[in-house]
Amino acid sequence: MKRQYRLLKRQNRDIFFSLALTLCPCIASAGEAVSVADFRRFVSVWDGDYNNFSQSKAQEEAGRAQNDRNQPTFLFIRKVDLPAFGPETYYAEWRDANQTAKVNRQRMYVLELDQAEQKLRLNLHIWPADKPVFVAQTSGAYLDARKLSGMTPVDMAGLKGCDVYFDVGTHDFSGAMKKDACAFPTPNEMQIYSWSQMKLTETQFSYLDG
Repeated sequence: MKRQYRLLKRQNRDIFFSLALTLCPCIASAGEAVSVADFRRFVSVWDGDYNNFSQSKAQEEAGRAQNDRNQPTFLFIRKVDLPAFGPETYYAEWRDANQTAKVNRQRMYVLELDQAEQKLRLNLHIWPADKPVFVAQTSGAYLDARKLSGMTPVDMAGLKGCDVYFDVGTHDFSGAMKKDACAFPTPNEMQIYSWSQMKLTETQFSYLDG
């Protein structure tokens, strides 16, 4: 199946987004136990404004077909005050850089230190696809967080088992979902498994989804 690597950069930081259409047995690799200091360091570099312009340009210059390139995209991550989710809650919004009014994706990320796993844990919440009015009303919340007022996890689409667990490196955090943990039911009752790998440094954020 086709693979596509996607990269975004932060304004003054680099971010890389990757998309893959094949599945792999992803799980966070073994590493040092995450400390409170590590957690604070992660949080301090998590939010910001990102784009993938350098990746998109490099792919274009390399002669890749347009439908096989990562299109120019903005990502905005903002810490928000939504107690129902948790103390470290972040809103993320992706926008098409060529059509800035077009929202490609919205996510809520909740960060915590998982003592049992001895890892930094990212809880993922996605917007319900069957509520277009809700999606429209909350778009642009990175500029006006009041659009998210009163939101709770009940408003989001359920994603059991879709947490990302991070290990600590000397200069980075590397995380992944657990194998076969994030499953979506289908009308024919088959399970479709999703997975994600992420890496965060002080200058770059990358992820691979499939």
